[in-house]
Amino acid sequence: MQQKGKMPKLDRVTDYIWDIPIDYMEKMRVPGRLFLSPTLLKRLESETLNQTANVATLPGIRKYSMAMPDAHPGYGFPIGGVAAFDSEEGVISPGGVGFDINCLTRDAEILHEHGYRIPIREFDTRWNSEHILCMNFGTKPRNTGIDAFMELPTREKMYCITTESGESIRASAEHPLYTPGGMVRIKDLQSRDQDCRIAIFPFKGVEYEAPESDVIVEEDDIRRLEINGKNMEQTVAELKKRNLLPLAADSDGLPYLLKIMGYLLGDGTMYFTGDKGTIRFYGEPDDLEEIRLDIERLGFTPSRIYSRTRDHEIDTYHGAVTFSQEEHSFKTTSSSLAALLWCMGVPPGNRAAQEYLFPDWVFKLSLWQKRLLLSSFFGAELSSPATMTGHGYNFYVPVLSMNKRERIIRNGEEFLDQISALLSDFGIDSSRIGSREEYTCKNGEISHRLRLQIGGSPDNLIKLWSMVGFEYNQKRRHLACAAVMYLRKKEQVVAERECAACEAVRMKESGKTLSEICSTLAAPHVNERFIERALHEGRRTSPRAPASFQTFDAFLSESAIGTSGMVWDSIRSIEEIEYDGFVYDFMVQNEHHNFVANSFVVSNCGVRVIRTNLTENDVRPKIRKLVDALFRNVPSGVGAKSKLKVSDSELRSVFEDGAGWAVEQGYGVSEDLEHCEENGRIELPGELKVSDKVMKRGRPQLGTLGSGNHFLEVQCVREIYDQDIADAFGIHKGEITIMIHCGSRGAGHQICTEHLRVLEKAARKYEIELVDRQLACAPVQSREGQEYFTAMCAGANYAWANRQMITHWVRETFQRFFGSDIEMDLVYDVAHNVAKLEEHTIDGKPEMVYVHRKGATRAFPAGHPDVPKAYRDVGQPVLIPGSMGTPSYILCGMERAMELTFGSACHGAGRVGSRKAALRKYKGAQIEKELLAKGITVKATHPTVLAEEAPAVYKPSGDVVDVVHRLGVACKVTQVVPIGVAKG
Repeated sequence: MQQKGKMPKLDRVTDYIWDIPIDYMEKMRVPGRLFLSPTLLKRLESETLNQTANVATLPGIRKYSMAMPDAHPGYGFPIGGVAAFDSEEGVISPGGVGFDINCLTRDAEILHEHGYRIPIREFDTRWNSEHILCMNFGTKPRNTGIDAFMELPTREKMYCITTESGESIRASAEHPLYTPGGMVRIKDLQSRDQDCRIAIFPFKGVEYEAPESDVIVEEDDIRRLEINGKNMEQTVAELKKRNLLPLAADSDGLPYLLKIMGYLLGDGTMYFTGDKGTIRFYGEPDDLEEIRLDIERLGFTPSRIYSRTRDHEIDTYHGAVTFSQEEHSFKTTSSSLAALLWCMGVPPGNRAAQEYLFPDWVFKLSLWQKRLLLSSFFGAELSSPATMTGHGYNFYVPVLSMNKRERIIRNGEEFLDQISALLSDFGIDSSRIGSREEYTCKNGEISHRLRLQIGGSPDNLIKLWSMVGFEYNQKRRHLACAAVMYLRKKEQVVAERECAACEAVRMKESGKTLSEICSTLAAPHVNERFIERALHEGRRTSPRAPASFQTFDAFLSESAIGTSGMVWDSIRSIEEIEYDGFVYDFMVQNEHHNFVANSFVVSNCGVRVIRTNLTENDVRPKIRKLVDALFRNVPSGVGAKSKLKVSDSELRSVFEDGAGWAVEQGYGVSEDLEHCEENGRIELPGELKVSDKVMKRGRPQLGTLGSGNHFLEVQCVREIYDQDIADAFGIHKGEITIMIHCGSRGAGHQICTEHLRVLEKAARKYEIELVDRQLACAPVQSREGQEYFTAMCAGANYAWANRQMITHWVRETFQRFFGSDIEMDLVYDVAHNVAKLEEHTIDGKPEMVYVHRKGATRAFPAGHPDVPKAYRDVGQPVLIPGSMGTPSYILCGMERAMELTFGSACHGAGRVGSRKAALRKYKGAQIEKELLAKGITVKATHPTVLAEEAPAVYKPSGDVVDVVHRLGVACKVTQVVPIGVAKG
């Protein structure tokens, strides 16, 4: 096994070919081969070399594991890696096509749907049966299943992010956090202003504790119920069928039953008519939908939600009250569910007129189970978080009320004492306050209102609202989350003022003047008047929040994110940390692709060139407006959304037909397909199986550019190196070309993510020993291997359709500026993150192999049948983008490529510096200024994109291209230079 960071002694074959000896690693099946100049070799990262060696250990690999001159570390394979695997005995791997994962440290606490926290590392054996909280931005949270759990060695820089409210999380540089600008990677946050805000979900719940297995309800408990002569055996059978009998503290259905039980004791009713049980719930429609879902999870059928206007007249302590109210409710007529809840302690009939208490088993539950019961009861009955009239900084104490007939007041008091005892388990103070006569019932009985008051200290309120909170009441949940954040900030300000007061006294005692003290201690919430009072009047109590501190209503307006419960919190610090352990991530089922960790809300490629008959003189005067128009007309960036809507059947056609679908829809002409690799479509080798999640991610991103190193570039042909081939390509010196670099967006990532876990299991199933889990793979002829290959081909087809649609919008934009009669012909479209079944000569014999090109491009020579007919006499165009602001190159595939590289060449300049280092060293505004000075107009979604893509963090494109040119893999045809760039 290689050592991390160790560089082996390489065998020099030529000045541009270097081999990694097969004995560098014990399990290497073939040597590694690097195509590098001596200059590029000096800049080679050890991780790139080690990944190249790792690939050489995979079954069925042929000849060499290769790295192109632009190679740098990737996921599994190096980016710029090429490997061919035997079509019968070899494997196929997502790591050889293009993939990455964003990771959290092992101690990140994930918020479960049941309101408890569990470290992410503990999901390894339970992830496929759990639901965790997911943010549906702007509205209420959702629960989501998990499609994949990933545990990987640390490969990236790790950071600790701390917010002003004191929340912190440790995660990899690539991990995205939710900001006002959408999901932003941690490494990108570092260059933002210090007041950059990220989304926090202040509800924390409680730590997970495995419940006991004590039985709560047995079969005989059901049989003992007397329901108008009903035969209870059918009820027992119905409950057993749903795994609800016997019901134990560790039963899967108990969490949902606890929530339903709590809410029923507040805003619900349960009764039996004859032998038929009915349960009815009242509330707001959205909240009722949550209850309906939980009832369905238990295996019962709820009714739809009914709405009606009701007129009420009640004789209260203050006199007769009449009012009208829009009432929403639903019911379930399951006698078996009603019987079960009765046995659990929910009394049927009018609760105010009968005695009941929580049974003993409730007090033996785990803390998180007690929380479910309390929070749903509070969702129905506890007062909402609200500030005092005229005192917008201070909250009313929460009050829980219940009505009891005069004859059973003592039972009501005992019930409230039980609530108080349960709250004390959370460290929350509460006490009963006096009861009062409320109204006279129709039968003449007097009803009394009993109240439980929860302590109003900030610490007590924070515990209540962040640990217990509210279930089945989104409005109260939203207000409680915001109140928690508000109180934390308020307490920080109070502590700051208290500290300043003490320091002022100390400074005065040391001889400092008032002016000196004020100069030293002045802060936004510590003014001169406060310091004077601290010095001259002293403080007998803690200071209050100052008038300069915003009210809760103002905080809600400024910081709450819709009614989701999320709030904005400013970043205090981002620090690089040492971390030597595994990192973890989920792939969740919800379309919003997020989850809550430590309270934080944590979310195929190719190139084409279009030639025009425009000259630089035609375009240069309009370049700024042209780039602005391209930026508007071609959606770009991390969250870019498509300009069109497609149905499920249309999207399936995209995955099947690629660029051909786009042309059929009017996004191009048939000649475009003739100038695409594979004619813009790979024939699917098997049945198309794309998941709902792939469809959901692919639909809104079709026809969008993406982010990072993806771009749309207006270029001018500066040099011609081979006139004959340039003529064959239709390219002339001084004319304008457009280069588009983008891929399959979220759909491609989703495909890789879904198959990664499958192939990890397949590797174990087929006893493939992996030196790196990132090389997860399956025998290529296995069911798992062929299903992945089919899905990957579908992703490649999506990418071709994506670039075809972008081409259409580029043409439209140019025609608006320069007229409809300009020439805009596609030169070529080449993929560079793909695996293909191809025939190659190995040891003098033709063999079918699966060639993985990750960040590498095909470079077939003249005469090859897969080269478009228009170029078959000269060879396939090879498109090599430069870094932003530097030249790009168009080359032509040569026969030597078939001998050396399985018909492959480099795909770009290749990074030599991390994005983190770029953000630390460069400023986006300065990069833009420098590019403009060179005559290059650039527009990006954010300045950080320009900083992380600074030209200096890439290898010189000319040096990279020279290697493949000198090797005879591909010959230089033209050099093109940018004059306008749009970046995602």
